[in-house]
Amino acid sequence: MSEQTIADFLQRFCVLNLVLPRVHALFKDMISQKFLRIGIVLGVALANPASAATYDWTAEPLKDAQINTVAFRGWVPDTTDPLAGVLVLIPGRHGDGRSMADSAAWQELATEVGFGILACQFSDGDPGRYQSDDKGEVANAINKAVNELAKLSGKPQMVDAPLALWGHSAGSNVSSKYCGLFPERVVAMGSSKGTWGPGGNSAAKFLEIPMIYAIGANDNPEWVKVSTDHFNKGQGKAPWTLALQSKEGHGLDGSLDVIIPFFVAAINQRLGKAPATGQTGSIFKSELPRIGTTSSPSKTKAALKKLNLRDGWLGDPETYEIAAYSDFKGSKSSAIWLPDETVALAWQSYLRR
Repeated sequence: MSEQTIADFLQRFCVLNLVLPRVHALFKDMISQKFLRIGIVLGVALANPASAATYDWTAEPLKDAQINTVAFRGWVPDTTDPLAGVLVLIPGRHGDGRSMADSAAWQELATEVGFGILACQFSDGDPGRYQSDDKGEVANAINKAVNELAKLSGKPQMVDAPLALWGHSAGSNVSSKYCGLFPERVVAMGSSKGTWGPGGNSAAKFLEIPMIYAIGANDNPEWVKVSTDHFNKGQGKAPWTLALQSKEGHGLDGSLDVIIPFFVAAINQRLGKAPATGQTGSIFKSELPRIGTTSSPSKTKAALKKLNLRDGWLGDPETYEIAAYSDFKGSKSSAIWLPDETVALAWQSYLRR
C-alpha cells in the first residue's frame, strides 16, 4: 500500500470520527518521515493536541508593581475557528511560567474548550507588591498580553474573549486580584495553594465567578486560615469550591487533577453548553459557542451565564460524600458546591488520597 493511499484512508477515517480530528495531521506527518507505527501513533495522537503555534515576547517592566521582567508565551490550538477564550497561567512568586504553555495537560484543556493559552512570567523585583496589584498594573499587563497574542496568532476575537485564570501560590493571588478588577471578563478561576483565597471580595460580579481553591492542610497555618475564612464568606452565595487536601502542603501536588475538570465544567456552563442537571457531560460532544469573527472582533463580547447553585452538586467536607444538590442529605449550608458530577467525583478522589 502506498503512502498516499494510507494518507487518504486516514483522512476519511478522521472525517468520519469527529472525536479524533487531530489524528490525521499527526499520522500524515509521521508518514512523510517514514516513521509510521499505527498502534503507537494512535496513542500519542489521543494524548497530545494537534500541532499548533507558540509565540514568545517580552513586555515593559511594571514600575508601580516593581517587576522588572515581564514576559509571556502564547499558544493557540490548530484550528481555523475563532477561539472562545484564553487560559491565563500564572506561576508562584517571581516564577517563569512560560513553559506551562508547552504542557500537554494545559494544551489538551485549551483544545477541548476552544481556548488559547497565555503563560506568564513576573519576576525580578519586589516579591509582594505585584500580588496586591492595587493600581491594576499587573492586570492591565495581562490584558495587553492577551491583545498581543490575538495579534500574533491572527485570532483578533481574543481581544474581547473571556479569560480563565489559574495560579499557583502568588500566581493565585494575582489571579484573584484580576478577578476583582475585571470580574465581567472572567469565566472561571482556579487556585493551587494561594495564600489568601478569594481575598474577601464581596462585589456582586466577583461572587458570580466560578472559583476553585485547592489548599493543603499542611501549608502555612496562617495562609490556610486566611484562605478558608475568605472562602467561607462566599459559601452558599457564590459558585466556589474548596478542596482542602489533608496530606498536602504548599506544593502543586495533585491539585490540577480537580482544577482541570472544574475548568471544563465551569467554562461549558458559563458559555451556555452545560449538560442537563445531574448528568455527566462529555467535553468531546459539546460545541462551545464561538465569539467574534475575523472581520468584526470588536462587536462580539461573550455573555457569561450566571450559574444557579441548585443545578450543581454538593460534597460533604468531612466525609467527602457527594450527591446532586436536590439529593444531598447532609447540611447544605456547610457543604461544598461542585459544578457537576464529573467535578464531584474528581473532588472526592483528590481529597480521599
